[in-house]
Amino acid sequence: MKRIFRISIAVTLAFLSTTTFGEPATRFARDRKVDSLHIKLDLNVDLEKKFVDGLATIDVMAMREVSTVTLDAIDLGVSKVTVTRPDHGTYTVDFSNDGKRILVPLGPPLRPGERAAISIKYTVDNPRSGLHFFGPSKDEPNVPYVVWSQGESVTNSYWFPCFDHPNERQTTELVVTTDKKFKVSANGHLVSRKEDRARGTVTYHWLQDKAHAAYLVSMIVGDFVTKEDTWRGKPLNYWVHPKFNDQIDRSFKNTKRMLDFFSDRIGIEYPWDRYGQVCCEGFGGGMENTSVTTMGNRALHDKRSSLDADSDGLIAHELAHQWWGDMLTCRDWSHLWLNEGFASYFQALWTEESLGDDEFRYDMYRKANRAKRGGKKRPIVDRSYASPGSMFDARAYPKGAWVLHMMRKRLGDEAFWNVINRYGTDNRLKTVETADLRKAVDTITGRTFERFFYDWTERPGHPEVTVKFKWNAEDNLADISIKQTQEDVAFHFPLTVVFEFDDETAPITIVRDVTKKKLGVYYPLPKKPHLIRIDPAHSVLMELKEKKGRDFWRAQLTDDPDPIARIRAATHFGKSDSDSDRKFLAEALVTEKFWGVQREIARALGETGGDIARDALIAGLTIENHKARRGCAEELDSFFQDDKAIEAIRPIVQNGDPSYNVEAAAIRTYGKLGADDAVGVLTPVLSRDSRSEVIRRAALTGFGSARDAEAAKILIEWTRPGKPRFARPAAIRALANLTNETYIDDATMRLIVDTISQCLDDTGKRVRRTAVSALGSLSDPSKAKQALPALRSLLANNSDERSKPRIKRTIKAIESGEPAQVQLAELRSDLEDAQDKNDELSERISKLEAMLTKDTKDTDQADGE
Repeated sequence: MKRIFRISIAVTLAFLSTTTFGEPATRFARDRKVDSLHIKLDLNVDLEKKFVDGLATIDVMAMREVSTVTLDAIDLGVSKVTVTRPDHGTYTVDFSNDGKRILVPLGPPLRPGERAAISIKYTVDNPRSGLHFFGPSKDEPNVPYVVWSQGESVTNSYWFPCFDHPNERQTTELVVTTDKKFKVSANGHLVSRKEDRARGTVTYHWLQDKAHAAYLVSMIVGDFVTKEDTWRGKPLNYWVHPKFNDQIDRSFKNTKRMLDFFSDRIGIEYPWDRYGQVCCEGFGGGMENTSVTTMGNRALHDKRSSLDADSDGLIAHELAHQWWGDMLTCRDWSHLWLNEGFASYFQALWTEESLGDDEFRYDMYRKANRAKRGGKKRPIVDRSYASPGSMFDARAYPKGAWVLHMMRKRLGDEAFWNVINRYGTDNRLKTVETADLRKAVDTITGRTFERFFYDWTERPGHPEVTVKFKWNAEDNLADISIKQTQEDVAFHFPLTVVFEFDDETAPITIVRDVTKKKLGVYYPLPKKPHLIRIDPAHSVLMELKEKKGRDFWRAQLTDDPDPIARIRAATHFGKSDSDSDRKFLAEALVTEKFWGVQREIARALGETGGDIARDALIAGLTIENHKARRGCAEELDSFFQDDKAIEAIRPIVQNGDPSYNVEAAAIRTYGKLGADDAVGVLTPVLSRDSRSEVIRRAALTGFGSARDAEAAKILIEWTRPGKPRFARPAAIRALANLTNETYIDDATMRLIVDTISQCLDDTGKRVRRTAVSALGSLSDPSKAKQALPALRSLLANNSDERSKPRIKRTIKAIESGEPAQVQLAELRSDLEDAQDKNDELSERISKLEAMLTKDTKDTDQADGE
């Protein structure tokens, strides 16, 4: 009976954990018994052996009486620890090292204000995280030697001991010795570079003399060419592998303009000694290490790829972090949006400055869509999170950007920028919380903005607003009904409505503070309006539904100056099955001047379907703007086995397009169209080189959609080591997708599962992640049971917190036989039902859980002492 009782509790707890009744621990910034003043790292780096021999010296000052110091240090091979104190000299101490932290006894306690230097001799051997080594191998002989660090959120402690939490700031110094053929980059300014010809080594000495958080410490060693420049007397430098030397100017041409723009608008000049941008093999995206941003090689553009896009968004985002994230750093990961939301909005502000208002609005429109999808369940400021990595989501990035955008719209530009300056000035080189930004608003404007920050940072979700318009012709009255339809209480926000007329009558604007779930407005007008513009400045993050007559929708699509309003109109007509509405959309695709709206019109045409929509999209393949043209190519995939669509797309697949992205879109679409010759047409495409393998990746994706079991052989071959690194994940995903698109016999299915399972042990993180997801998305995941031991091992030994939920979902999918996507949707539904009905059960289980876990300790965070 006792055994059965324990099993019942375990099963119940397991169920509740999947429905998130088992809430993550509530987290706060760490206590600090000592202030970390300076970290000096003396490192010998061997790229071929993937090995570092290090000596870390950490200067600390006691905040209160302290006898021990605990440092984060994961998997470091520590051999000796000494302590140096002005009144006691240098002495060796008996330390303890549990593989996660080093406990250093100080001997006689330090009193408040007293200082000590802790020196730790240690080694790092190809660590699981934090420091990433790359080099040539049998399968990839052309990969260059390089190592780069990635400390966010808490992984720099894999390669040097530190207080690995954002509320601790210190100056840093790196003295790095390596083979003389390599260059070394680190934070701050270069103190010296010395060669030792006898040993064949070079030593770089870098000093970051303004305090920053440990996760922002950077070290990069490898084969680079550099381009030097200056901005307002400060060094600028760009580091790339020699084969990309001719792409530096094209890729980074706007860096100096961005530095001018941010410095001038913020009112605080770029705060560090230099600004470097280093592009590295194997790195994805960008990382805002203090004074020197790390980027992947995909930030670099050849001449053809620059037709499609540039890296200005990435470059601006990371540069903005030098103020927001580096100069000011979130005190705890609960306030991450003060880093990422700021950087995301300042990237959009750069778009506004460089490309104009339409591009800015479209950028914010797409951010709004991501923010609304990703911010429904948890607030921006959330102290209950499983790991720091789980906070890096749509709440911190696009929703955080929207909080700043709404603040700007409410305050006006002058007050907004004064607030930003005060916030940056008052908190320079400090850690910050959301309250610090609110205080800056109060200081500058006298407005507390408490309700604003409550609604947008402390609550999940957003207002779901329905605006209904009726025209009372007898009394010339506009009848406006405003309803918030979300289940939660009302959000508070001002809503602007503008009436415009089809003659010279001046527009009429009304603004109402919406503070309740329902609001009715009657407003006299001189005549029936031609346009009804809701939130014309696009200043409220909301799910907006409009109910009004067709004539108002037509006017909105053709005449509204706001591109977002035109997009809403296109979306409205995309839900129609009327041929007249399809013709109207087809005409608008041709007459519309902004590519972003054209792309959304193409999406609406793809949704509404029919011959008229198909023909309009085919005609759109000749639109001059390649971004709009790409949208037309993508939306033609809705016309399965349509001969006209197939005949229109095939020439682009076979002959290419000046734009990589248009060509890739056509290739993917051809795979989805169900053409009998799909495999034959797509196979030659695999011979085409392109930046970041965009063309081969599209072809492999097309094979996965082609509904032809013969494609499996091709895809299996392209998952193998030795194939291009960017192509292999596409082949893995396509294999899993193929099982959902067509019948696969048992023998082929076993081969597919074996192939994907082998990728779980790959040296590339992207390949491993893709393999995990692919196994969970097979048509019948239960056929992948042989992969369970490898998946469980990967889960147990994976240091990447962001990957663990994916691995758990895949294991569950294999065990249950349901694809992970289906499980996730069902779990969300179960969660909503359970949360509505089972408060009492939750309380009972919490008591049982407490009984089972009363003797356990939270080992996820070090105490920083």
